[in-house]
Amino acid sequence: MPDEKTSTAQAPFDNPDCDIILRSCDGVTFRVFKLILSLASPMFKVMFTLPQAGLQSDDLSSDDLSVPVIPMTETSTTMKSLLLLCYPTANPIFNSLADAKAVLEAARKYDMEGTLSRTRDLVMAQFSSADPLELYVLSCRFGRQHHAQAAAARTLEIKDLGIPKSECAGLQDITGLDYQRLLIYHHKCGVAAQAVPSSLLWVMPEPPDMCMWTCTRQACRSPLNYKNIFLIAKKSHVITSWFDEYIVSTRMELLARPCESTLYESESYDRAVGKAVTCSECLPNAVVHMAKFRSLIAAEVKKAVGNVSLIDWLSIRGSLYFYR
Repeated sequence: MPDEKTSTAQAPFDNPDCDIILRSCDGVTFRVFKLILSLASPMFKVMFTLPQAGLQSDDLSSDDLSVPVIPMTETSTTMKSLLLLCYPTANPIFNSLADAKAVLEAARKYDMEGTLSRTRDLVMAQFSSADPLELYVLSCRFGRQHHAQAAAARTLEIKDLGIPKSECAGLQDITGLDYQRLLIYHHKCGVAAQAVPSSLLWVMPEPPDMCMWTCTRQACRSPLNYKNIFLIAKKSHVITSWFDEYIVSTRMELLARPCESTLYESESYDRAVGKAVTCSECLPNAVVHMAKFRSLIAAEVKKAVGNVSLIDWLSIRGSLYFYR
């Protein structure tokens, strides 16, 4: 007989007509129906075919003495979210990734494939702004390829991902191979993003009036070499020295952090504009032209990175990992 007093969960898990009671490890009873749980979980379906003895307890009312009680190892918080996902009711709102992980663990434990799938989608929707590395870990452990791809894409915001900065405890839940695939993906995205400013052929249609390649003042030019000549819209153009410096710096920044945010948070951008406005010929249009160019290159970087995919885990090692 338990020492602690039990309490009853709120609706819809307080139905007096229930035919089974689940009691959480922290003493909360959930009055539920075998049919609903059987439809959600093959494990529960088999369990309910076995003889069930009612639990005689001073913590239960006299009306409950004839209803079988099953003690659970999950907390009431986990049980509530898990059962809400089985019932035809509103989706639960997780308080934290840790709570969501506990529900994922329980759904997999009880072989609730439909519940597991819904929970994965809810996690990605409710924690879209959470630590992308933590989301990647959860996606590897419980998710599918598209969840992992979405989480990995968000890790591109992390500069120099492969350089250790702080310990991520969640990494203990995935294999070294999973993490290596993330690093490979990050590097490939960096290479793809870096290639965008290496050639400006993608600038279409050609903006002929851009000051960075129309300025004729010698003070705005450096001695001509291969760096100052770019193919822009399939035509050769000599670019200004300040724009050349911007291109070189941007390539390095995108390799380390291959995402659009890098372009909009770039110190090299501010530095280039600062130098451009010191030129009397560039001054009238430098700010507008650089802003226009940044929007063009950001769109191209997004496209280039979007073409990079994680290695397809399922084709390599099958689905066993996701259901271990």
